[in-house]
Amino acid sequence: MPTVQTLSGYLPEYSLTRAIGAETARQYQMSVKSLERFAGGPLPLDRLDPLQVSEWLRHLSESRAPATVRSKRCQIVALWRAAADDGLCQPPQRRIRSAKCPWVAPTALAFADVQGLVAACRFLPRVHPCGIRRSEWWELAVRVGWDTALRWSDMIHLRVDQIGPEGVVVVTQAKTGRLLVGRLQRSTLALAVASVSRSPRGVLLPWAASHETFSAQFRRLAAKAHLPPRATWKWVRRGSATDAELHERGSASRHLGHREGSRVAAESYLDPRILGASGSGARELTIRNSGGTVVP
Repeated sequence: MPTVQTLSGYLPEYSLTRAIGAETARQYQMSVKSLERFAGGPLPLDRLDPLQVSEWLRHLSESRAPATVRSKRCQIVALWRAAADDGLCQPPQRRIRSAKCPWVAPTALAFADVQGLVAACRFLPRVHPCGIRRSEWWELAVRVGWDTALRWSDMIHLRVDQIGPEGVVVVTQAKTGRLLVGRLQRSTLALAVASVSRSPRGVLLPWAASHETFSAQFRRLAAKAHLPPRATWKWVRRGSATDAELHERGSASRHLGHREGSRVAAESYLDPRILGASGSGARELTIRNSGGTVVP
């Protein structure tokens, strides 16, 4: 057992012994780097200070969304407690600043927005590093994301042999371990078959670059489609769930691969601006005049 170990040095061990995916581990790494930059250098586990972590969280809250601050707090506390369980340090001895997250209505892409994305894809120049035309890769990605509501990490690892002849897709989600059963629409399936025929490959949408590179390229594509500057790929998944719910009430959780009865879809995915108010609301107040005619 090392006598002195830093928080960043402990992270590989934590990632190895806990069932977390590569993307989650990357998020942990970003949180640790942020805390160590704030502290001015690597943080020995036996010198972790709740007050210093609280000061860092307060600093983050000045420029980051509450949900981001809460997520980073949870990651650092989880690492700290795991290190304490491994006998490398003491657990936090006093309270660490909390991060309150007021509920914010999810923002999703409407059907017309996604149609605009598909149209914008067709004007993209050059060839993707995997050998596919960028226009073809991005259109296929938008279509698959919309049809299946797969998370980004699951989508870029979707194997061709996971797609049935009728377009049925069965994926074990990396984040939750739950099955997601979706279906590619006929036009998407036809595009996928044609693409794989031209460029044979095992993974439908291979992506060798980072998530940040993907996000940057999506922002440029969204700008071409005249979407809001803050639009992200998550808006496609939310839009897919919202569109499913719009046409069949109660179907969003199943479409997203969530457990039965989960409230996550309603709280984090469904855009109320697209769904509109449920039902017709209270009846309109009217009165009858002396002649018996109904008036507002």
